[in-house]
Amino acid sequence: QYGYLKRPTHTNTSWDMARFEVAAHKYIDMSEPTFGVAMLNDCKYGHRILDNTLELTLLRSPTWPDPDADMGIHQFTYSLLPHVDDLIRSDVMQQARCLNQPPVTFTGFAGKIESPVKLDSSNATLEVLKRAEKSDAIIARIVESHGYRGKAVLTVPTGSKVTVTNLMEWIDGETLPVVDSKVTLTLKPFEIVTVKIER
Repeated sequence: QYGYLKRPTHTNTSWDMARFEVAAHKYIDMSEPTFGVAMLNDCKYGHRILDNTLELTLLRSPTWPDPDADMGIHQFTYSLLPHVDDLIRSDVMQQARCLNQPPVTFTGFAGKIESPVKLDSSNATLEVLKRAEKSDAIIARIVESHGYRGKAVLTVPTGSKVTVTNLMEWIDGETLPVVDSKVTLTLKPFEIVTVKIER
């Protein structure tokens, strides 16, 4: 899930009353302009905020269609994160990503570690970096996560060709200009851009 939605914390309308729980991946946040509190989670998506109360549904245990649903041992992580500033200026989104994608360690060789790409942006994140499904190209997915227009600069290996593609990597779109191993992207609010990087 990318982006966020703003929802009311009251039940003033019949629509609000009927919405007793909403789905949200990774976090929910209740903020004022100068401070707030977020509830982060790694796998539970049923939330409710009513007045000043944050709720997270841990288990449902329905009896139909599967009478054994949610039975057994469960393991999950959630945390409360008080923060300064509102959601956009805080580090809530970054902390939620860290909780959901913990570092992976492995035995390797000592030496300089270098990423094949680097993203420089105040409002965009590099959400996916992987090998292409049908070639040796690198796929990078950049997401504008703060809800406003902005620029992102992607640094790629020298001599790379960068092409916009779709989420399935089926369509090769516009070839982007690479200047000094850098590609400048102009992103709309919550826009997802997938690029294929070939050497």
